[in-house]
Amino acid sequence: MSTLPTYYSLSKILNRVKIIIDDTIAGKYFWLKVEITSINFHRSGHTYLELAENINGKTVAKCKAIIWNQNVAQIREVLGQDFSNVLKKGNEILCYTNIQFDAAHGLSLLITDINLEFAVGQIEKKRQETLYRLKKEGLIALNKQIKVPLVISNIAVVASENTSGYQDFIKNIQDNPYGYKYNLEIFSSAVQGNGAESEILKRLKTINKQKYDCVVIIRGGGSKMDLDVFNSYKISKQVSKMQSAVFSGIGHETDITVIDFTANQAFKTPTEVSNYIVNKSYIFEQNILRAYDLIYERYQNLLERKFSELILNSEGITNASNSFTQLRRGFLHTLMNRLISSVKNIINEEKNNLSLINQKQLQQSKRTINNQERLIKKQLEMLGLLVEYVIHNKKAYLTNALIVIASNSPKAIIKKGFTIPRVNGNPYKGEQLTEGTIIKLEFKNSVIITKYVKQDK
Repeated sequence: MSTLPTYYSLSKILNRVKIIIDDTIAGKYFWLKVEITSINFHRSGHTYLELAENINGKTVAKCKAIIWNQNVAQIREVLGQDFSNVLKKGNEILCYTNIQFDAAHGLSLLITDINLEFAVGQIEKKRQETLYRLKKEGLIALNKQIKVPLVISNIAVVASENTSGYQDFIKNIQDNPYGYKYNLEIFSSAVQGNGAESEILKRLKTINKQKYDCVVIIRGGGSKMDLDVFNSYKISKQVSKMQSAVFSGIGHETDITVIDFTANQAFKTPTEVSNYIVNKSYIFEQNILRAYDLIYERYQNLLERKFSELILNSEGITNASNSFTQLRRGFLHTLMNRLISSVKNIINEEKNNLSLINQKQLQQSKRTINNQERLIKKQLEMLGLLVEYVIHNKKAYLTNALIVIASNSPKAIIKKGFTIPRVNGNPYKGEQLTEGTIIKLEFKNSVIITKYVKQDK
């Protein structure tokens, strides 16, 4: 007699399970909140998923799921452009489903609809959680502490080159009305889809190996699901730790992503980013032009004042030297006349004396006269030397005075590198000119003749 226990076949047990399930919940549909752990879009048009429920990082339930091709088309219509953003690994979805059990294939869920509102809500929830984490870690204001240069020239751009947002940015910054030139280094990356996060992270880490004036992250408009990659904690953290200031221009005016909070500055659109960069250059240029105009105006006033002082000093020195020369000449002339008169008187007196003495004393008198004449001659020679010495000193004084005058003359000023503008032969002093007026600019070795066109405000 056999001692084997009573046993059943697997198919019998599973068929019994199928009967129980069919009798209990067959044809009943319900909404199920679950996480997608894997997904496969089959070439047949069907979509195969593996769903799970996780609590505190631990999987407490797992099940296969199917979306038949006819339901895929309906769900694609419901989700629209967010289809690929909702149905991807790691997302939590709210799906409308029923249970199917097959003895050969086991238990599976048949999904017929997916709630878009729940998916969008999950994005906002995830966004708030990411913001809270970044604030807690002190990363929100980190990149904002980087000082943006007065003029932005070297720019790293992270964008998808095939998007309208990128094309708007490039056109606006390269065709700016002021003709400014910028050094743009493009780091092309996907900005949505499964690989977008890793691509953007890779580009940012590459950019961070060197210093740029700023890093621009741009993307045109799209749904909240399309922009979800910019809510990524990893990307936002990398943005906060960049060594260059980061500008974000994501979506439209109403779109706000997490990287807008961690960036140095956030703009509503890619075009606004380019406008800011161009306007910053324009403001800097205007400040420089105003400073130049102020310096030039002060230079002209100083030059005009010094020129007037030079003319007055030159006239004063000339008048003083003339007066001094005339005075000294008169003094020397008077002195010479007195000396000559004195000499003549002495000679006359000696002649008179000679006529009164005898012949015997005549020779002695002649010798005396000769001695006196020699003495007088020496005195006259000494007087001549004294006169020459005085005249030489005064000539030296006058020569130095004339050198001072010459060194401050207009020609000397020109030789020092300045230029003298003249209108109708007269120095130009800033008066209003009419269009077409001829202006001569006198330099050291040349004269430039130009026409006045207009005054630059």
